[in-house]
Amino acid sequence: MSEGPGVKPPPPVVVGVGLIGAWVLNQAVPVQLGPPAPGLGGMLVFLAVAWIGWAVLVLVRAGNDPRPDRPDAAMVQSGPFRWGRNPIYLGFVVFLAGVALYWGTLWGWLAVGAVFLWLDFAVVRREEAYLTTRFGAEYAAYQKRVRRWL
Repeated sequence: MSEGPGVKPPPPVVVGVGLIGAWVLNQAVPVQLGPPAPGLGGMLVFLAVAWIGWAVLVLVRAGNDPRPDRPDAAMVQSGPFRWGRNPIYLGFVVFLAGVALYWGTLWGWLAVGAVFLWLDFAVVRREEAYLTTRFGAEYAAYQKRVRRWL
């Protein structure tokens, strides 16, 4: 199969837009939900980046290009993929949650929710349809065994 799932724009771009959008909105209309939690937020950001890095490393070692618009050479079920089918996207959401905790604002949490919904409906479901076509029964068995998010 020469084509990937056709995900556009790239998810990191959407995460960046969500982050910048939340920051701009917070500058224009600050809505503090609680005290900022820079320690906890920073820890979540660090863990998310490490988790994403691990997942990308596992994909690359399996011969896959981690960009979601590229075809997959192999189905990956090891590393963080044994606990959730979308560890990179989970990492993006945890990263944004860390930023939201760091800021303590409404806009950060709205960005978390908006990016999560976009990932779930516009990216993950498209990728699942592609992977079902690409890997058939092997992917169907993986779906039954491993949850979509975690």
